[in-house]
Amino acid sequence: MAYRVICVSFAEFSCFPLSILPILISQPFLRLYPLAEHGRGPFAADMFQNTRTTFTNCIVRFLAWNMPYHAEHHTMPTVPFHNLPDLHLETHAHLGQTEDGYAAVHQSYTGTF
Repeated sequence: MAYRVICVSFAEFSCFPLSILPILISQPFLRLYPLAEHGRGPFAADMFQNTRTTFTNCIVRFLAWNMPYHAEHHTMPTVPFHNLPDLHLETHAHLGQTEDGYAAVHQSYTGTF
């Protein structure tokens, strides 16, 4: 974002396409992430039912700041990201939607992956 502001500030529009390129490349992949957390859930007021927790490896949890514990995050949004695994241990019996990994979520959409 700052790169685009600098380009526009100095009327250097030739660098503007370079700042858009990462967005264009990353958006298809970034759309898959919230689809796994919110897609195909029931239209219910209960956050444990309409949001999915995805069980994944520690690398993904670290890079995503524990957001695979998404139902827990939506149910109690004031809990800091580093405490979401502990919250999961306390609330896992109430989860309505869980999946073993992002590939499994998207396989349920497509039938094959």
